[in-house]
Amino acid sequence: MPRGPYHGWWVVFCSFVIALYGWGLGFYGLSLYLVAVTKIHGWSPAVISSAITFYYLAGAFLVMQVGDVIHRHGARIVVLTGAGLMGLGVLGLTVVDRPWQLYIAFLVMIPGWAAMGGAAINTIIAQWFNRRRGLAASLALNGATCGGLLFAPAFAWTIETLGFAQACVAAVAVVLTTLWPLAAFALRPRRPGEHDAGDEPAAAVGPVGTQMSRAQLLREPRYLTMVGAFSLGLLAQISFIAHQAAFLEPTLGLKGAGWVVSVTALSALVGRFSVGLVIDRVDRRGATSANLAVQIAGMIVLLSTSSVSGLYLGCILFGFGVGNLITLPGLIVQQEFPRRDFARAVSLNVAITQLVAAVGPSILGVLHDLSDDYRTLLIACLALQVAAALLVLIRPGRKPIDA
Repeated sequence: MPRGPYHGWWVVFCSFVIALYGWGLGFYGLSLYLVAVTKIHGWSPAVISSAITFYYLAGAFLVMQVGDVIHRHGARIVVLTGAGLMGLGVLGLTVVDRPWQLYIAFLVMIPGWAAMGGAAINTIIAQWFNRRRGLAASLALNGATCGGLLFAPAFAWTIETLGFAQACVAAVAVVLTTLWPLAAFALRPRRPGEHDAGDEPAAAVGPVGTQMSRAQLLREPRYLTMVGAFSLGLLAQISFIAHQAAFLEPTLGLKGAGWVVSVTALSALVGRFSVGLVIDRVDRRGATSANLAVQIAGMIVLLSTSSVSGLYLGCILFGFGVGNLITLPGLIVQQEFPRRDFARAVSLNVAITQLVAAVGPSILGVLHDLSDDYRTLLIACLALQVAAALLVLIRPGRKPIDA
């Protein structure tokens, strides 16, 4: 009797929407909240930025747990609860009247960011895909790029048109009325015998053995070289993105800089999809190093020219690798660690890289202020990326056997 379409592709579509809204409200939206709250209350950007830093740092510890929580309670309840808390926290930002209340609003949002971020999505996809996990994860996490390319600009337009409070109410209403029914339908448990084509061996054999603790993972040399490489790569990446518009504005003007930022996001979308088409057939560490090499080439172009075409080319090359640094860690874990350790290993990696990357914009901002030149910042990002591209190729110790 012929089988119907594999339900896992509904999970991929749902994960795309989760990433779209998760990054739209919980990542790209942060800069919009900063601008809006500054205008409404007259608080300094430094005061609001400190609350955002708290959001990232405190959030990393919850992200560390999300893979285990999904395995224990199921993806459906985690995503439904997380989306609700994300929406509640965003609405909370519209009623704050004291700076300390920002911390309360962001504290409510943190579980939403954990439930709708990269660690959660990698864990959800891993429950449904093995052989084609790279393609599935790339398609799902393209929602994160679209969060910046589509959702954030639409949200910004709504804030300008309706005002901050009404825009937040509208955004939260759209998120919950579309995501909740989709997640309730798509994120059901996988049924016995239900698997993607070619995943018969993985479906037949469940995880065996004792799950590694976080301390054991951090003593595993292969894991350390992977986490170290992605921490350095994302530190450079997030730092550059945070300062990209300011770097481009003297040459292109603010409107021109905005166009280049959009083109960078579009390049990230193309890059993640392109890598997703081949990643299941190649070595993931080699692919990561090649991905970083493309970004290194982009950084060299930016350091070598100040022409309009050169700035566009450099940002396009840099953007091509942006999304893949979120997708690739989970695929390396799949290739090198037993399935029983996947959720914990991926969640811990996301938490560590988030902690490291959170301090990047501030550190590189200090470098800019000391040198009064963005060239020093670009050289620092280039050095971090070269180190990451080399570190990820180091594979010490034995390769764990997938179980």
